[in-house]
Amino acid sequence: MGVPTFIVATGCCDTAMVSGMLREHPDVLSLSEFFAQVAELITPAAATEAFSPDAMDGRRFWSIIAAFRPYFCFARRHGVPIPELLYSCDNPNSRFSPLTGVPAILNAALPHLTDDPDALFDALQAEVKMWPRAPIGEHYRHLFGWLATRFDKRTWIERSNGSLNMTQSFLAIFPDARIIHIARDGRDAALAMREHIGFRLSVTLISLEQFLGVNPLGSSDRSHIGRVPAELQRFLPEPFDANAFRSFQIPLPVCGRSWAQQIEGGLKILGTVPVDRLLTLRYEDFFVDPKGQLDRFAAFLGEEFVDEEWSARCAATVRPPRSTWRDLPKEEGRALTEACRPGFEQLAAAGVQYEF
Repeated sequence: MGVPTFIVATGCCDTAMVSGMLREHPDVLSLSEFFAQVAELITPAAATEAFSPDAMDGRRFWSIIAAFRPYFCFARRHGVPIPELLYSCDNPNSRFSPLTGVPAILNAALPHLTDDPDALFDALQAEVKMWPRAPIGEHYRHLFGWLATRFDKRTWIERSNGSLNMTQSFLAIFPDARIIHIARDGRDAALAMREHIGFRLSVTLISLEQFLGVNPLGSSDRSHIGRVPAELQRFLPEPFDANAFRSFQIPLPVCGRSWAQQIEGGLKILGTVPVDRLLTLRYEDFFVDPKGQLDRFAAFLGEEFVDEEWSARCAATVRPPRSTWRDLPKEEGRALTEACRPGFEQLAAAGVQYEF
């Protein structure tokens, strides 16, 4: 079902905008946040499962893609409003709730495709559990192909927030994959990270793990709780203070350094991708020439995917973000630029230019 294609980016590059436009393409199945939910990189065991090198039958594969991942279950249980979680637990007809947790593929991927994700979940479960033993990459191809056929699409594209760090895993199980890298000015990405409650939760839990020596969601060991700073102790799973967390801020330079680290690691992997299977687009160019960028995107998939009506219609919906790093006080902007500098230098070496 076409060539495997992945959109990758650092966190908070608003690639969800692209997923939304791809959903309108007559021939493309838009898989949104599939691997972000199934692999849940903040939980190493989940990522190991999702990209397992082992062969498995359909029942085992289903147990991976329909697992209740601890990070997202924790966020729902405590009312942390992560925008990528599309499955509505408030709908009286919804099968799952914050108390039960929501299976990984139901968090976002299936609600992105249909208004009745529970029914699609049931149909998939009946189908997938019958599949014979195969490598996990073949299961993913079969799954995505099944969905594409169901929705009368010719190919599929997967896009997950912050997926640049997953590129190597994608290439390991899809060695023929095409990669579309969407780059964004690191300073604006850092601003978005600071505002994104899911990013803040990830950073907080990672910080807790560094002090505790264990994953706070996966272990009840609190023998090193004395190492945890007082301002972070209120965000431990046991006494988690959701109201305090909503106003908790991460310093902008920390966000900028996170962006730069993602860029550095991601570009090393992208450098191994053959040039005919790699397309790099700048997020900012979607606001300068949206139709041109969408046509370029479609042409990369194949000339048969260029659709003038689709690109013109979607281009008319593009709106620039409301805030920019240029609105920051001068000193704060300078400090953020310095935090992002290593990432800008890496991008420049790869031919992607930003003024810094």
